[in-house]
Amino acid sequence: MELRQTFPESWVHRWTTPNPFVSTLRALLHEDGVTLSDFSFSKDAANVGEVYLNVEIRRLQVAARIGLDWIVFIAANPVWERAPDIVEVFEKISERLQEAVGLLPAEQKLTLAFHVTGGDVDFQTTTSLLVNKDLVGEALFHGISLHRADSSLIIEKSVKYDGAVFVRLQRTFAGRASFPEILQKLFDDEIAALRLIGIPEVPQ
Repeated sequence: MELRQTFPESWVHRWTTPNPFVSTLRALLHEDGVTLSDFSFSKDAANVGEVYLNVEIRRLQVAARIGLDWIVFIAANPVWERAPDIVEVFEKISERLQEAVGLLPAEQKLTLAFHVTGGDVDFQTTTSLLVNKDLVGEALFHGISLHRADSSLIIEKSVKYDGAVFVRLQRTFAGRASFPEILQKLFDDEIAALRLIGIPEVPQ
């Protein structure tokens, strides 16, 4: 999962030495076990826009990256039972950085990508319902790509796992949208995608 907050102006004038965000976030995340060893800067940046400060929050298996006009929150294979803790950490980082730069995000873009194994579900059958088989013909798997004004959904055969599905969801939000709002919409989108491939609904 990746949530990118893009801001209307850069804060390049604040990107000084020593970097002010290191001391700010170190103090903020001290109780979360974050130390100086969890901070690093991007390597081999091709241009200024690719420069960022990376902060690892290891106990939650998440990270935050602070660029010159953006913040990206990353959760790669997190323990979703700890979602409330993840949301809390992301929220406090976002709020503190917005205070530091004196800006609110202009836009937020959420991307979620995951693989689904079907168990007893026959994906050849369920995905065939997503297309006009008279037009496209028989196949071992039928993928789709849906693009709407503020979101997109891609369903295709997983190349990582046998007999599995790869799902990619993306949605754009207003800069003022809160983390709970964003994650609720993410959950709704995920459930809708799972329904399309024949996976029973997961209880909230």
